[in-house]
Amino acid sequence: MAPLVTVTSPKGGRPTDIDLRAIVNALPYKHRRGCQWRLLPADFPPMSSVRSYFDPWNRDGTFVNINDTLRKLARQALDRDPEPSISVLDFQSVKTTEAGGEHGDDGGKKVNGRKRQFWVDTNGFLLRVLVHPADISDDEGAEWLLAAHHHSFPRMHEIRVDEG
Repeated sequence: MAPLVTVTSPKGGRPTDIDLRAIVNALPYKHRRGCQWRLLPADFPPMSSVRSYFDPWNRDGTFVNINDTLRKLARQALDRDPEPSISVLDFQSVKTTEAGGEHGDDGGKKVNGRKRQFWVDTNGFLLRVLVHPADISDDEGAEWLLAAHHHSFPRMHEIRVDEG
């Protein structure tokens, strides 16, 4: 992953002495534990350093690029074409706490929270994901997801969905 997360400062300056591997390792830890930034253990770089890499990587598509690269390598390891031609789109409504973030009511599932829309290939490897308030319909969410990312998969000729 090193070539995918190499960072150069647009303003120049002194090269960082922070180990990017430690930054990358801190992110899955935070995600799995669901902890706040300030509660990262001391064996990771300071919270401010981890956050200062996370935010730009999130905005500039670094995480999407990492996912795409790893997915292609995994597909090749399975003797598959790196680019999928068939995929699956599914949705999941989940409850959220009342504090923070957008949420809405999914009347069909009787859930007040958010909806996660997963687009995966036939091996289950993630293509894209969209999270939004649960009151947005499956159809509308699928339109947003596919409109934003259909160009990323030129071989895609079939998307399977459930009856919803």
